[in-house]
Amino acid sequence: MPRYFFDIHDGISRRDDVGTICDDIQAAALEAKRLLPSIASDEISKDGERQTITVVVADEDGQVVYSAALTFVGTWLLR
Repeated sequence: MPRYFFDIHDGISRRDDVGTICDDIQAAALEAKRLLPSIASDEISKDGERQTITVVVADEDGQVVYSAALTFVGTWLLR
């Protein structure tokens, strides 16, 4: 089974040097989608109103094969 690498970009770039074995590219894409909410629950800025978290998936050859992003936008409604 192939190994995929899930690099995280959320204002700081974190490279995945270990990778995760997935059945196929679709399973790797699903894993990227699953990672986003768990990262967001820990990483949403407490003092800002905008943040984007991106997971970039690369295969064993280093070829980027998928990218998923989650964006948080807060808007104050008080005047």
